[in-house]
Amino acid sequence: MPKYWLALFIPLIIACEHNSYDTGDGRYSYLQADIVDAHAATKGQIDYCHTDKGDLLKLSPHAKADWATTPDSTYRALLYYGKVTDHTTEAIQIARVPVLKSVPTARIDTIFTDPLKLESAWMSTNRRYLNLQLGLKTGRQDGVDNKQVVSVMHDSTSATGTSMPTIYLQLYHRQNGVPEYYTVRQYVNIPLDDIKETTQIRLTVNTYNGIVTRSFVIDR
Repeated sequence: MPKYWLALFIPLIIACEHNSYDTGDGRYSYLQADIVDAHAATKGQIDYCHTDKGDLLKLSPHAKADWATTPDSTYRALLYYGKVTDHTTEAIQIARVPVLKSVPTARIDTIFTDPLKLESAWMSTNRRYLNLQLGLKTGRQDGVDNKQVVSVMHDSTSATGTSMPTIYLQLYHRQNGVPEYYTVRQYVNIPLDDIKETTQIRLTVNTYNGIVTRSFVIDR
């Protein structure tokens, strides 16, 4: 796999489970979730996050995150957290959200667009990311340790006359022989900071119900 290829190896389940029922001011009474920019104070320790709306969330105690390997760095993450008081909250669970920078299709030897579920796609409030919620079919089989691969390809950029530029993206998905017994949810982000002018994005995904295309406009 080329070094410029940013891929997601599956399965990775992002979930928050709570089996008991809380009333009043219990730990889970104010449970909420956001995709955030998470800051690592030290290796494996997240001390604060910024939501896509710009809200600061200080974590007390610091959240443990084995994937945060570089101190004083920022990662995309899905944060489940409780009641917020003076910008401070407790992290119930935090999981990394892969950031997939698009790869030119010309650099890919074999293109795979195996079907998956596109459960949701939306632009972050700060216009810095395109957030995707995917449903990936997976399972275990004795003697098989294959991994699925998910990434993003870009075909071209076009502009006609005075119309805004359009970037054509396509989701790359290689099932790679992984059994399709059940579906897991996975969030991924596509970064948009390199886009400096008002641009339309057209994202194409091969789903189990056929080809789906979603369009987004980035205002700059």
